[in-house]
Amino acid sequence: MGMAVFKAGADAGNNALKLWVKDHEPILIPTVYSLYMGETTELMDMEDIPKDALLENIDVTINSKALSINGQRYVIGEKVLNDTLPGIELEKRSDKSSDEIPVLVTLAGLAVDAMRREYKKNKITVTYDLSVALPVGMITQEAARNNAARYMGTHEVIFHHPSGRNVTVTIKIEYCKCLPEGAAAAWGVVFDEGGKLSERKVEVGDKIMKVDFSDKTLLHFDIGSGTTEIVVTEGVRFNPKLSEGLNFGVKSAISEILKRWNRNHPVKSIDSMAEFNEIYFDPEHPRHNELKAESQTGLMQLAQRISRPIINKIDDLKDDPYVFIYGGGAAILKDYLQQILNAKERTTNVTFLQDPMFVNARGLLVYTCSPRYEQQKEKELGVVASGAESK
Repeated sequence: MGMAVFKAGADAGNNALKLWVKDHEPILIPTVYSLYMGETTELMDMEDIPKDALLENIDVTINSKALSINGQRYVIGEKVLNDTLPGIELEKRSDKSSDEIPVLVTLAGLAVDAMRREYKKNKITVTYDLSVALPVGMITQEAARNNAARYMGTHEVIFHHPSGRNVTVTIKIEYCKCLPEGAAAAWGVVFDEGGKLSERKVEVGDKIMKVDFSDKTLLHFDIGSGTTEIVVTEGVRFNPKLSEGLNFGVKSAISEILKRWNRNHPVKSIDSMAEFNEIYFDPEHPRHNELKAESQTGLMQLAQRISRPIINKIDDLKDDPYVFIYGGGAAILKDYLQQILNAKERTTNVTFLQDPMFVNARGLLVYTCSPRYEQQKEKELGVVASGAESK
Protein backbone atom coordinates (compact mmCIF):
# COMPACT_ATOMS: atom_id res chain seq x y z
CA MET A 1 0.00 0.00 0.00
CA GLY A 2 1.26 3.49 -0.90
CA MET A 3 1.15 6.57 1.30
CA ALA A 4 -2.12 7.75 2.79
CA VAL A 5 -4.07 10.00 0.45
CA PHE A 6 -5.80 12.90 2.17
CA LYS A 7 -9.14 13.99 0.72
CA ALA A 8 -9.74 17.72 0.31
CA GLY A 9 -12.06 20.31 -1.19
CA ALA A 10 -10.73 23.79 -2.04
CA ASP A 11 -13.04 26.68 -2.84
CA ALA A 12 -10.77 29.53 -3.93
CA GLY A 13 -13.02 32.57 -3.88
CA ASN A 14 -12.35 36.21 -4.81
CA ASN A 15 -12.50 36.85 -1.14
CA ALA A 16 -10.89 33.93 0.62
CA LEU A 17 -9.79 30.37 0.09
CA LYS A 18 -11.95 27.92 1.98
CA LEU A 19 -10.14 24.60 2.30
CA TRP A 20 -11.56 21.53 4.01
CA VAL A 21 -9.45 18.41 4.51
CA LYS A 22 -11.28 15.32 5.73
CA ASP A 23 -11.34 14.95 9.53
CA HIS A 24 -9.74 18.37 10.04
CA GLU A 25 -11.03 21.82 10.88
CA PRO A 26 -11.68 23.87 7.74
CA ILE A 27 -9.10 26.52 6.86
CA LEU A 28 -9.80 30.08 5.69
CA ILE A 29 -7.10 32.21 4.04
CA PRO A 30 -7.88 35.68 2.65
CA THR A 31 -7.17 35.69 -1.11
CA VAL A 32 -4.42 38.27 -0.97
CA TYR A 33 -0.66 38.08 -1.38
CA SER A 34 2.38 40.32 -1.43
CA LEU A 35 5.81 39.62 -2.82
CA TYR A 36 8.32 39.25 0.00
CA MET A 37 10.59 42.28 0.05
CA GLY A 38 12.68 41.50 3.12
CA GLU A 39 12.04 42.56 6.70
CA THR A 40 11.64 46.28 7.39
CA THR A 41 12.80 45.97 10.99
CA GLU A 42 15.24 43.70 12.75
CA LEU A 43 13.32 40.57 13.77
CA MET A 44 13.66 40.41 17.55
CA ASP A 45 11.67 37.25 18.12
CA MET A 46 13.62 34.73 16.09
CA GLU A 47 11.37 31.87 17.06
CA ASP A 48 9.50 29.26 15.07
CA ILE A 49 5.89 30.17 14.35
CA PRO A 50 3.81 28.01 16.74
CA LYS A 51 1.64 25.32 15.18
CA ASP A 52 -1.65 27.11 15.84
CA ALA A 53 -0.40 30.40 14.33
CA LEU A 54 0.90 29.03 11.00
CA LEU A 55 -2.18 30.25 9.12
CA GLU A 56 -1.68 33.87 10.19
CA ASN A 57 2.04 33.81 9.28
CA ILE A 58 2.32 32.36 5.79
CA ASP A 59 5.72 33.32 4.36
CA VAL A 60 6.60 30.80 1.64
CA THR A 61 8.56 30.14 -1.54
CA ILE A 62 6.55 28.12 -4.07
CA ASN A 63 7.78 25.98 -6.96
CA SER A 64 5.08 24.61 -9.22
CA LYS A 65 4.41 23.96 -12.89
CA ALA A 66 1.14 25.87 -12.38
CA LEU A 67 3.01 29.15 -11.81
CA SER A 68 4.74 31.22 -14.47
CA ILE A 69 7.55 32.22 -12.08
CA ASN A 70 9.18 29.76 -9.71
CA GLY A 71 11.37 30.37 -6.68
CA GLN A 72 9.38 33.49 -5.77
CA ARG A 73 8.83 34.23 -2.09
CA TYR A 74 5.34 35.36 -1.04
CA VAL A 75 3.53 36.54 2.04
CA ILE A 76 -0.03 35.19 1.79
CA GLY A 77 -3.34 35.81 3.55
CA GLU A 78 -3.74 37.20 7.06
CA LYS A 79 -0.08 38.23 7.42
CA VAL A 80 -0.43 40.66 4.49
CA LEU A 81 -3.19 42.45 6.43
CA ASN A 82 -1.48 42.29 9.83
CA ASP A 83 1.81 43.63 8.46
CA THR A 84 -0.07 46.20 6.30
CA LEU A 85 1.83 45.10 3.19
CA PRO A 86 0.70 46.23 -0.28
CA GLY A 87 -1.67 43.37 -1.09
CA ILE A 88 -2.66 41.95 -4.49
CA GLU A 89 -6.19 40.52 -4.70
CA LEU A 90 -8.13 38.84 -7.54
CA GLU A 91 -9.66 41.35 -9.94
CA LYS A 92 -13.42 41.55 -9.90
CA ARG A 93 -13.75 39.95 -13.35
CA SER A 94 -10.77 37.64 -13.11
CA ASP A 95 -10.72 34.34 -14.98
CA LYS A 96 -10.24 31.92 -12.13
CA SER A 97 -9.33 29.05 -14.45
CA SER A 98 -6.08 30.73 -15.47
CA ASP A 99 -5.37 33.24 -12.70
CA GLU A 100 -2.50 32.08 -10.50
CA ILE A 101 -3.75 33.49 -7.18
CA PRO A 102 -6.12 30.54 -6.48
CA VAL A 103 -3.20 28.13 -7.01
CA LEU A 104 -0.86 30.11 -4.74
CA VAL A 105 -3.35 30.27 -1.91
CA THR A 106 -4.52 26.65 -2.29
CA LEU A 107 -0.95 25.28 -2.23
CA ALA A 108 -0.15 27.46 0.81
CA GLY A 109 -3.28 26.10 2.56
CA LEU A 110 -2.39 22.47 1.81
CA ALA A 111 1.15 23.11 3.09
CA VAL A 112 -0.19 24.51 6.38
CA ASP A 113 -2.51 21.49 6.69
CA ALA A 114 0.50 19.16 6.24
CA MET A 115 2.69 21.14 8.68
CA ARG A 116 0.05 21.03 11.38
CA ARG A 117 0.14 17.24 11.16
CA GLU A 118 3.95 16.91 11.23
CA TYR A 119 5.01 20.14 12.88
CA LYS A 120 8.51 19.12 13.97
CA LYS A 121 9.70 17.85 10.58
CA ASN A 122 11.75 19.95 8.13
CA LYS A 123 10.83 17.79 5.15
CA ILE A 124 7.27 16.65 4.65
CA THR A 125 5.77 14.75 1.72
CA VAL A 126 2.00 14.60 1.54
CA THR A 127 -0.50 13.29 -1.02
CA TYR A 128 -3.97 14.69 -1.67
CA ASP A 129 -7.03 13.99 -3.77
CA LEU A 130 -8.59 17.38 -4.46
CA SER A 131 -11.73 18.93 -5.87
CA VAL A 132 -11.93 22.57 -6.93
CA ALA A 133 -14.66 24.73 -8.51
CA LEU A 134 -15.27 27.45 -11.13
CA PRO A 135 -18.19 29.87 -11.45
CA VAL A 136 -21.15 28.64 -13.54
CA GLY A 137 -20.83 31.57 -15.92
CA MET A 138 -17.23 30.69 -16.63
CA ILE A 139 -17.10 26.91 -16.64
CA THR A 140 -16.80 24.92 -19.85
CA GLN A 141 -15.58 21.33 -20.07
CA GLU A 142 -12.25 22.63 -21.33
CA ALA A 143 -11.85 25.27 -18.60
CA ALA A 144 -12.71 22.64 -15.96
CA ARG A 145 -10.17 20.20 -17.40
CA ASN A 146 -7.42 22.82 -17.62
CA ASN A 147 -8.11 24.10 -14.15
CA ALA A 148 -7.93 20.59 -12.64
CA ALA A 149 -4.80 19.74 -14.65
CA ARG A 150 -2.89 22.70 -13.13
CA TYR A 151 -3.24 21.16 -9.68
CA MET A 152 -2.37 17.56 -10.55
CA GLY A 153 1.24 16.55 -10.02
CA THR A 154 3.95 17.58 -7.57
CA HIS A 155 4.44 21.05 -6.08
CA GLU A 156 6.91 22.35 -3.52
CA VAL A 157 6.15 24.88 -0.79
CA ILE A 158 8.97 26.07 1.47
CA PHE A 159 7.71 27.70 4.67
CA HIS A 160 10.10 30.24 6.21
CA HIS A 161 10.07 30.46 10.01
CA PRO A 162 11.55 33.71 11.46
CA SER A 163 14.03 31.46 13.29
CA GLY A 164 15.64 30.58 9.98
CA ARG A 165 14.16 27.07 10.00
CA ASN A 166 12.76 26.26 6.56
CA VAL A 167 10.18 23.51 6.15
CA THR A 168 9.96 21.97 2.68
CA VAL A 169 6.53 20.50 1.96
CA THR A 170 6.29 18.34 -1.15
CA ILE A 171 2.62 18.26 -2.15
CA LYS A 172 1.53 15.51 -4.50
CA ILE A 173 -1.95 15.93 -5.91
CA GLU A 174 -2.85 12.50 -7.27
CA TYR A 175 -6.12 13.54 -8.83
CA CYS A 176 -8.13 16.75 -9.12
CA LYS A 177 -11.64 17.35 -10.41
CA CYS A 178 -13.23 20.72 -11.13
CA LEU A 179 -17.00 21.22 -10.62
CA PRO A 180 -19.32 24.19 -11.18
CA GLU A 181 -19.64 26.32 -8.02
CA GLY A 182 -23.09 25.70 -6.59
CA ALA A 183 -23.28 22.23 -8.09
CA ALA A 184 -20.37 21.47 -5.77
CA ALA A 185 -22.45 22.54 -2.81
CA ALA A 186 -25.26 20.16 -3.77
CA TRP A 187 -22.99 17.25 -2.84
CA GLY A 188 -22.73 18.60 0.69
CA VAL A 189 -26.49 19.12 0.95
CA VAL A 190 -27.43 15.67 -0.35
CA PHE A 191 -24.64 13.50 1.12
CA ASP A 192 -22.26 13.42 4.08
CA GLU A 193 -18.50 12.68 4.02
CA GLY A 194 -19.21 8.97 4.47
CA GLY A 195 -21.29 8.88 1.27
CA LYS A 196 -24.57 8.46 3.19
CA LEU A 197 -27.68 10.46 2.26
CA SER A 198 -28.11 13.42 4.60
CA GLU A 199 -31.55 13.95 6.03
CA ARG A 200 -32.58 17.50 6.76
CA LYS A 201 -35.55 18.75 8.70
CA VAL A 202 -37.99 20.78 6.60
CA GLU A 203 -41.39 22.27 7.31
CA VAL A 204 -44.25 20.75 5.36
CA GLY A 205 -47.49 22.57 6.13
CA ASP A 206 -47.14 22.92 9.87
CA LYS A 207 -45.27 19.66 10.45
CA ILE A 208 -41.52 19.20 10.59
CA MET A 209 -40.40 16.27 8.45
CA LYS A 210 -37.07 14.71 7.61
CA VAL A 211 -36.33 14.69 3.92
CA ASP A 212 -33.46 13.41 1.85
CA PHE A 213 -32.76 15.42 -1.26
CA SER A 214 -31.40 12.80 -3.65
CA ASP A 215 -34.37 13.16 -6.03
CA LYS A 216 -35.58 16.67 -5.23
CA THR A 217 -35.28 19.88 -7.23
CA LEU A 218 -32.79 22.08 -5.41
CA LEU A 219 -32.29 25.75 -6.11
CA HIS A 220 -28.96 27.12 -4.88
CA PHE A 221 -28.01 30.76 -4.49
CA ASP A 222 -24.33 31.06 -3.91
CA ILE A 223 -23.71 34.72 -3.18
CA GLY A 224 -20.01 35.26 -3.56
CA SER A 225 -17.69 38.18 -3.56
CA GLY A 226 -17.36 38.62 -7.32
CA THR A 227 -20.27 36.57 -8.67
CA THR A 228 -23.64 35.18 -7.60
CA GLU A 229 -24.41 31.69 -8.81
CA ILE A 230 -27.98 30.55 -9.41
CA VAL A 231 -27.80 26.80 -9.72
CA VAL A 232 -30.53 24.22 -10.20
CA THR A 233 -29.77 20.57 -9.45
CA GLU A 234 -31.87 17.42 -9.27
CA GLY A 235 -30.23 15.95 -6.21
CA VAL A 236 -26.57 16.31 -7.24
CA ARG A 237 -27.26 16.35 -11.00
CA PHE A 238 -26.40 19.81 -12.32
CA ASN A 239 -28.95 21.35 -14.69
CA PRO A 240 -26.96 23.80 -16.85
CA LYS A 241 -30.03 24.99 -18.81
CA LEU A 242 -31.72 26.38 -15.71
CA SER A 243 -28.54 27.63 -14.04
CA GLU A 244 -26.92 31.00 -14.55
CA GLY A 245 -24.24 33.20 -13.08
CA LEU A 246 -24.83 36.86 -12.27
CA ASN A 247 -21.61 38.80 -12.61
CA PHE A 248 -22.03 40.73 -9.41
CA GLY A 249 -21.56 39.75 -5.80
CA VAL A 250 -20.86 41.72 -2.67
CA LYS A 251 -17.47 43.03 -3.73
CA SER A 252 -18.69 45.93 -5.89
CA ALA A 253 -21.15 47.07 -3.19
CA ILE A 254 -18.44 46.85 -0.53
CA SER A 255 -16.02 48.85 -2.70
CA GLU A 256 -18.65 51.62 -2.82
CA ILE A 257 -19.16 51.44 0.95
CA LEU A 258 -15.38 51.62 1.47
CA LYS A 259 -14.95 54.66 -0.80
CA ARG A 260 -17.37 56.57 1.42
CA TRP A 261 -15.90 55.17 4.64
CA ASN A 262 -12.38 56.16 3.59
CA ARG A 263 -13.51 59.67 2.71
CA ASN A 264 -15.14 60.05 6.15
CA HIS A 265 -12.34 58.29 8.09
CA PRO A 266 -9.07 59.03 6.27
CA VAL A 267 -7.02 58.00 9.30
CA LYS A 268 -8.83 54.66 9.78
CA SER A 269 -9.03 53.71 6.12
CA ILE A 270 -10.06 50.15 5.19
CA ASP A 271 -8.05 49.06 2.17
CA SER A 272 -9.31 45.65 1.11
CA MET A 273 -12.22 43.28 1.02
CA ALA A 274 -10.33 41.03 3.45
CA GLU A 275 -9.99 43.89 5.94
CA PHE A 276 -13.68 44.80 5.57
CA ASN A 277 -14.68 41.20 6.39
CA GLU A 278 -12.41 41.11 9.38
CA ILE A 279 -14.03 44.19 10.93
CA TYR A 280 -17.59 43.42 9.79
CA PHE A 281 -17.65 39.90 11.27
CA ASP A 282 -15.84 40.69 14.53
CA PRO A 283 -18.29 42.27 17.01
CA GLU A 284 -15.36 43.14 19.29
CA HIS A 285 -13.43 45.10 16.69
CA PRO A 286 -13.31 48.80 17.69
CA ARG A 287 -14.63 49.89 14.27
CA HIS A 288 -17.29 47.17 14.00
CA ASN A 289 -20.42 49.10 15.06
CA GLU A 290 -19.60 52.14 13.02
CA LEU A 291 -18.81 50.09 9.91
CA LYS A 292 -22.04 48.09 10.26
CA ALA A 293 -24.05 51.29 10.53
CA GLU A 294 -22.35 52.89 7.54
CA SER A 295 -22.78 49.74 5.42
CA GLN A 296 -26.51 49.48 5.96
CA THR A 297 -27.79 51.44 2.95
CA GLY A 298 -25.34 49.90 0.49
CA LEU A 299 -26.11 46.36 1.65
CA MET A 300 -29.87 46.96 1.64
CA GLN A 301 -29.56 48.17 -1.94
CA LEU A 302 -27.55 45.06 -2.91
CA ALA A 303 -30.01 42.74 -1.14
CA GLN A 304 -32.86 44.29 -3.14
CA ARG A 305 -30.88 43.83 -6.35
CA ILE A 306 -30.04 40.18 -5.58
CA SER A 307 -33.51 39.29 -4.25
CA ARG A 308 -35.16 39.96 -7.62
CA PRO A 309 -33.46 37.14 -9.52
CA ILE A 310 -33.97 34.93 -6.43
CA ILE A 311 -37.72 35.58 -6.40
CA ASN A 312 -38.04 35.26 -10.19
CA LYS A 313 -36.23 31.94 -10.15
CA ILE A 314 -38.36 30.56 -7.28
CA ASP A 315 -41.47 31.56 -9.25
CA ASP A 316 -40.13 30.06 -12.52
CA LEU A 317 -39.78 26.64 -10.94
CA LYS A 318 -43.52 26.50 -10.09
CA ASP A 319 -43.56 23.69 -7.49
CA ASP A 320 -41.89 25.03 -4.38
CA PRO A 321 -38.26 24.01 -4.88
CA TYR A 322 -35.97 23.54 -1.89
CA VAL A 323 -33.97 26.75 -1.79
CA PHE A 324 -30.52 27.03 -0.22
CA ILE A 325 -28.76 30.36 0.24
CA TYR A 326 -25.08 30.47 1.15
CA GLY A 327 -21.67 31.86 0.20
CA GLY A 328 -19.52 34.59 1.73
CA GLY A 329 -22.02 37.21 0.58
CA ALA A 330 -24.94 35.38 2.18
CA ALA A 331 -23.29 35.83 5.56
CA ILE A 332 -23.22 39.60 5.03
CA LEU A 333 -26.68 39.91 3.44
CA LYS A 334 -28.65 37.33 5.41
CA ASP A 335 -30.67 39.73 7.60
CA TYR A 336 -31.51 42.02 4.68
CA LEU A 337 -32.52 39.15 2.38
CA GLN A 338 -34.66 37.50 5.04
CA GLN A 339 -36.53 40.76 5.52
CA ILE A 340 -37.27 41.05 1.79
CA LEU A 341 -38.27 37.38 1.34
CA ASN A 342 -40.56 37.59 4.38
CA ALA A 343 -42.21 40.74 3.07
CA LYS A 344 -42.84 39.04 -0.28
CA GLU A 345 -43.95 35.74 1.32
CA ARG A 346 -41.34 33.69 -0.51
CA THR A 347 -39.83 31.87 2.46
CA THR A 348 -41.30 28.39 1.79
CA ASN A 349 -38.51 25.81 1.96
CA VAL A 350 -35.86 28.54 1.99
CA THR A 351 -32.84 27.62 4.13
CA PHE A 352 -29.88 29.85 4.90
CA LEU A 353 -27.24 27.14 5.34
CA GLN A 354 -25.01 27.37 8.43
CA ASP A 355 -21.34 28.16 7.96
CA PRO A 356 -22.30 29.80 4.65
CA MET A 357 -18.65 30.54 3.82
CA PHE A 358 -17.76 26.84 3.86
CA VAL A 359 -20.72 25.29 2.02
CA ASN A 360 -18.86 24.93 -1.30
CA ALA A 361 -15.66 23.67 0.34
CA ARG A 362 -17.62 21.08 2.28
CA GLY A 363 -19.51 20.02 -0.86
CA LEU A 364 -16.21 19.67 -2.72
CA LEU A 365 -14.81 17.56 0.12
CA VAL A 366 -17.92 15.32 0.13
CA TYR A 367 -17.51 14.93 -3.64
CA THR A 368 -13.81 14.00 -3.24
CA CYS A 369 -14.91 11.30 -0.77
CA SER A 370 -17.62 9.94 -3.09
CA PRO A 371 -17.58 6.71 -5.12
CA ARG A 372 -18.24 8.91 -8.16
CA TYR A 373 -14.86 10.61 -7.66
CA GLU A 374 -13.07 7.26 -7.34
CA GLN A 375 -14.65 6.05 -10.59
CA GLN A 376 -13.49 9.17 -12.44
CA LYS A 377 -10.03 8.87 -10.95
CA GLU A 378 -9.74 5.22 -11.92
CA LYS A 379 -11.03 5.92 -15.44
CA GLU A 380 -8.48 8.69 -15.99
CA LEU A 381 -5.48 7.39 -14.05
CA GLY A 382 -6.03 3.66 -13.85
CA VAL A 383 -5.57 3.70 -10.08
CA VAL A 384 -7.97 2.91 -7.28
CA ALA A 385 -8.11 4.34 -3.79
CA SER A 386 -5.00 4.14 -1.60
CA GLY A 387 -2.73 4.33 -4.62
CA ALA A 388 -2.83 0.62 -5.54
CA GLU A 389 -2.78 -0.18 -9.27
CA SER A 390 -6.20 -1.23 -10.55
CA LYS A 391 -6.52 -4.77 -11.80
